[in-house]
Amino acid sequence: MRRFAGILMALLLAGSAALLWLPRMAAPHVQSAYEAAALLEQDAQDGGEGVRFRSEEIDPNEVYRALEARYPYAFALRATTRPDDTTELCVEVSRGARQAQAREYAAMLAAEAVTDGMTDAEKLRALHDALVRLCEYDVDTAAQQAPDGATAPFAADGALLDHKAVCAGYGRAFGMLCEAAGLETVYVASEEMNHGWNAVRLDGQTYYIDCTFDDPVPDRGEYVSDQYFMLTAEELSETHVWDEAFYERLLDSMEKENS
Repeated sequence: MRRFAGILMALLLAGSAALLWLPRMAAPHVQSAYEAAALLEQDAQDGGEGVRFRSEEIDPNEVYRALEARYPYAFALRATTRPDDTTELCVEVSRGARQAQAREYAAMLAAEAVTDGMTDAEKLRALHDALVRLCEYDVDTAAQQAPDGATAPFAADGALLDHKAVCAGYGRAFGMLCEAAGLETVYVASEEMNHGWNAVRLDGQTYYIDCTFDDPVPDRGEYVSDQYFMLTAEELSETHVWDEAFYERLLDSMEKENS
């Protein structure tokens, strides 16, 4: 009887261990934060409830950076560590309905700005000009000592629906416009400058577009500068500081996804 009880206990323990480690075995195996960000973006687009990763394979902060660069919505990334050595990451979009409305508006604006026969560079210029004409730099928000980065001026809905934003709003709105036009761009965030802009890759070359710096303050209506449109890294580095290697690797990973 005792032997039977011992065998039963061993089976129960084995079953419990299997249940504990099953989620870890089912977690996708990723090589980088860029791969994790791609999975999270797809999960968010599908209305999912998060993705579980093997904890040793990801750094949530790096995943956030990569996802922020490629996903034009303002969001928070919730991380939950499990006993089975997995970490569940879940994207929580701020003002989901309003940002979806901004995306619809971006599609309409892109359809008006982009015409058949344009090259990709011409499309980028048309979208850049449309955004600069539409939006005004939000001086009041920029002047705040501790602004709330989850508010509309920091997101595409601020730029597209309110026509007023700071650099993050410009960058995310430009990302939405490019997405609507079938162009791939990333949002570049610089902690050193407390500033953000966009990067694209055409014919193997990376170019940078800073819509914020091309929109004069005070606003001049229809006037659009092209001083910061389609600059190389060497040209941009004269005025900007950023983690160039991080975004180059991100663009590399996105090219692999599409190949």
